[in-house]
Amino acid sequence: MSTLFTVSVEQEPDRTTLHASGEIDMGTVSTLADALDTAQESGSAVVVVDLTEVTFLASAGLAALVAADQRARTTGGALVVVSPPAGAVHRAITVSSLDRVLTLAEDAVTADRQVRERRDT
Repeated sequence: MSTLFTVSVEQEPDRTTLHASGEIDMGTVSTLADALDTAQESGSAVVVVDLTEVTFLASAGLAALVAADQRARTTGGALVVVSPPAGAVHRAITVSSLDRVLTLAEDAVTADRQVRERRDT
């Protein structure tokens, strides 16, 4: 059985931020995928996924992030993943070479800067 996993949503004029905490595995990935779908369907051009409080990221979670990133790119949007460099989540992303695919930010401040730069271009 999976440990508790939650996603909270913060809607702002220029983005939707998903704050995730807990473990993302086969038992919880549908919660993340549903939140990503809802955020992208709401019309937000930019979705920020804050994984700072995520303690485990299985391949199912990586697949959900890649799928959301592909959807964002095809609609002219963007997905930014907040993942501190010292954490297990960041290791999962880099070991799978998805740091070459996903737009990563080491913290919320960096994500904010990336969103502003995207908006200003």
